[in-house]
Amino acid sequence: WEIVQGLDIDGFSRQRIDASTAELAEERDAVRDLGMLG
Repeated sequence: WEIVQGLDIDGFSRQRIDASTAELAEERDAVRDLGMLG
């Protein structure tokens, strides 16, 4: 993969990206709470 500079992101795509980011952060926190992260 690569980062594409200057890519236009519409409102729907931004909502989906934000939702995915929040879900990943929740999963990271859950794993950390289980003591599985260093």
